[in-house]
Amino acid sequence: MKALFLLLGAGVLGGTSILLAKLAVGAGLTPLSYLFWQCLGAGGVLLGISVLRRDLPSMAPRYLRYYFVAGLVSLAVPMGVGYFMVPHIGAALAGIFTAMPPLMTYLLSMCVGLERARLGRMLGLMAGFVGVLFLYLPQLSAPDNTLLVYLLIAAIIPVSLAMGNVYRTADWPAGANPIPLAAGMMLASAVYCLGFEMMRDHLVIPSPDQGYIWGIIGVQIVVAALMYMCHFELQRVAGPVYLSQIGYIMALTTLIGGVALFHEALRPELLITLGCVVLGTFLVRPGHKKAASDA
Repeated sequence: MKALFLLLGAGVLGGTSILLAKLAVGAGLTPLSYLFWQCLGAGGVLLGISVLRRDLPSMAPRYLRYYFVAGLVSLAVPMGVGYFMVPHIGAALAGIFTAMPPLMTYLLSMCVGLERARLGRMLGLMAGFVGVLFLYLPQLSAPDNTLLVYLLIAAIIPVSLAMGNVYRTADWPAGANPIPLAAGMMLASAVYCLGFEMMRDHLVIPSPDQGYIWGIIGVQIVVAALMYMCHFELQRVAGPVYLSQIGYIMALTTLIGGVALFHEALRPELLITLGCVVLGTFLVRPGHKKAASDA
């Protein structure tokens, strides 16, 4: 039951992040600048919690490797590409890419020995994926060449997320706690975003009188900090495959948020999708993982 609540929490918060990003980019922030402020702020919050708990992120080379590899493939690349793509392909269509990582994660986990082939889990993952496909595929009607290019670029998102899911479990430092690891990963991601934006001379620092933008950033920092607390704890207790279903919850949250915030039409396919996601979550039960306990 704990894993289910963590899954729902991380998924809803992740979908909320995408909706907030759409507001922020629409208000004038560049996608990577927004991701930089998100990672810096949320990483700082998690670092503060670590300080209060007297459990600071380790600066040993083993841990630094973990922060920067996880920060690149789990956050900087997929979220950066996602924030760039949303203005071009729309939040609804982008949602399909957040639903692709579970099956990829399962296949990668089998390749590295973290999971064994199990019919029930495969059927559960496919049920969730089919459900989200049923919801989003109508958005793909008659795409032109430009849209196809954007879709090919957006395909980086699920591949990178799946790699991150498996890497964080396979290389989880022995005895490490989730919050310090999450803090290190987010701060490492902030370094990547800052470096890229400085090279392009595109780093956006909102002025003090831009209260609306700072408000969005502030909410995003809280959302991201809570999300990655759930995310890493779920990784610890349930493993990469169960965790990867966050993408399904994110896709549904993005759709529902789009209806509430951006007045998008609520389609009846949502009920079918919701049923598929519930079925998939039931079939893909938490599995034993090696990272936190065996690494």
